[in-house]
Amino acid sequence: MNKEKLAFWDGSGKIVPHLLYQFLTGQGFGKYFPDNKKSKNTEPIIVKRNGNIVSEVNVGYLLETVNNHIMDYFAQNGESGAILDSLHKNTSLFGDKNLKFLPTLNLEFITDTRDKAYFFFRNGVVLVEKNSKEVKSYDEFEDCVWETSIINKDFVPVDSTELERKCDFYNFLTDITIVENTEYAKQRFNSLCSALGYLLHRYKDGTTTKAVILMDTYVDGLPNGGSGKTLALNAVGKIRKLSSIDGKKYDQKEWFGLSSVESGTEVILFDDVKQNFDFEQLFPLMTEGLYLRRKYKDHIFIPQEKSPKIALTTNYAINGDSSSHKRRKFEFEVSPTYSASYSPRDKFGRNFFSDWDAQDWNYFYNTMLECLKLYLAEGFIVSEPINMNFTKLMNNTSEDFPDWAEESLFPQKQLDKKGLFNDFLNVFPEYKLRLKQPEFTSWLREWGKYKNYKCTEGHIDKFRYLIYS
Repeated sequence: MNKEKLAFWDGSGKIVPHLLYQFLTGQGFGKYFPDNKKSKNTEPIIVKRNGNIVSEVNVGYLLETVNNHIMDYFAQNGESGAILDSLHKNTSLFGDKNLKFLPTLNLEFITDTRDKAYFFFRNGVVLVEKNSKEVKSYDEFEDCVWETSIINKDFVPVDSTELERKCDFYNFLTDITIVENTEYAKQRFNSLCSALGYLLHRYKDGTTTKAVILMDTYVDGLPNGGSGKTLALNAVGKIRKLSSIDGKKYDQKEWFGLSSVESGTEVILFDDVKQNFDFEQLFPLMTEGLYLRRKYKDHIFIPQEKSPKIALTTNYAINGDSSSHKRRKFEFEVSPTYSASYSPRDKFGRNFFSDWDAQDWNYFYNTMLECLKLYLAEGFIVSEPINMNFTKLMNNTSEDFPDWAEESLFPQKQLDKKGLFNDFLNVFPEYKLRLKQPEFTSWLREWGKYKNYKCTEGHIDKFRYLIYS
């Protein structure tokens, strides 16, 4: 583009709108609709394309670009004051309506498929398949990459044997999956790795839409900080774009509850969610797409296939045992190796991430991509729960009920519902004002689920009974 075409003002120094927008177009600016199918009734985002690298920009960046161009243009060619004055007087040229005059960029991004995943590093694009990790040049691709997705480090493939010996993070994953039985521990390690691999894989379809939920093995529901569950999920954010939501402060009824989530986010982490978190409210986000309601900005709809995957951490088991809940949850209990009094720093002698050198980071990236290889090869690997079923029982009943039930409820016996209720209240009189017979009967059914009993209920006149078998 010659110098004359870079001028977007007339002889008096007044900015000419159509020339200004020709200039911005020539600089790679345009509007992009995350969902092309809904471009007629959704708002675009403003982006800048440089080769096959794309970044979302704001009005401030546009103004800075224009201002810097004017200054550079006249650095050795006269006075720029009149044009800068015109710019200051006409900032409305960068208002929402005028920005719609930018051309629509029909961008295709390098995206994961069912069998492949791509990661973007300083030295190239890493292609991951179930049996390989391969570094390719950016020049080999015509499709685009979000600038925010590029990791400013180099990647060098390392095999899993070396990672097991030398990678702190690999050994951290071993620690938070350890149990006494070595075969069970290996199964748990693979199970957690498959879940992390799922979150790293950007491909989505209706059969693999799950939320990864990490919880402690403790059954008391008390804050047991430092177990490593948040650290394990935040590690995903070192490779994929992750937005973290404070689960304690998150209000599921708040209109702008997800306003901090940015476009291009690949994983949303609801960290440390409260007891009785309504998991069902996440169903639309997981199956239909993400509608981003943004304060002082246009709202954006992101379709399901491009929307973020979901992860949660909690001190409680997430309620819900229906088939809809079960097919949308992947729950895993973190072993109690670490705690508030014994952290990974105590074992490894340094902080994860902030104290790592280039080799440590490369080991970490290789470990995470090994998790993805495992997921691509085997999908979700399910391990037997430790205390999760008991935790769910306590969530759905009370802390006192399980011990009482163990002593009072027997299979193959006709049990009097009202008699059991009165017996429980005699042992725990503090429940008399807050527990009613229907709720207690639901506790009896929960006990049957927990023990894997068939629960048969019936009545003979006014006598209502229950039989476990």
